[in-house]
Amino acid sequence: KDHDWFYNNVYYNYFAETMTGLDDTHFGPNETLARAQFAVILYRMNDTPEVEYKKTFPDVLENIWYTDAILWAADTKVVTGYSDTGMLGPSDKISREQMAVMLYRYAQYKGYDTAISADYDAFKDADKVSAFAKEAMEWAVGNGIISGKDGGTVLDPQGNATRAECATIIMRFIEKFEK
Repeated sequence: KDHDWFYNNVYYNYFAETMTGLDDTHFGPNETLARAQFAVILYRMNDTPEVEYKKTFPDVLENIWYTDAILWAADTKVVTGYSDTGMLGPSDKISREQMAVMLYRYAQYKGYDTAISADYDAFKDADKVSAFAKEAMEWAVGNGIISGKDGGTVLDPQGNATRAECATIIMRFIEKFEK
């Protein structure tokens, strides 16, 4: 429906070919996004370069729909996996702060200016941002990539990112850094 808050953002990503639908007629805007899916989006934004398989994460096997994207993301330091297990968790739901971290690292990889940041203490749940995500969240807020939920009052850093939220964040990123 073209009156949904996310309609233009989803449409934008569809034509930019960064996000496809769940099938030919369904986007699934309220469904959560997996970590592998977000890596695939960033990989597409970088024109899907050739990747040779190597065992980088114990839970990322050869010839899976996301393998090349994750290996590229690991080579470029966009993803590092979980520090406690060495696993990537490709099917784990991506949190909003994990999405911010991966996008921040992508911006660094691309050589974009990542110096602009902002304090996010005004958000009610600012104290919920994990230490590993603090710098990335300051960057995302400072650049208008993440503006908060519930009328801009909460960051919901631990919350699972929906496909509509991801489409919005990707559109804002492209508009700010790649246009």
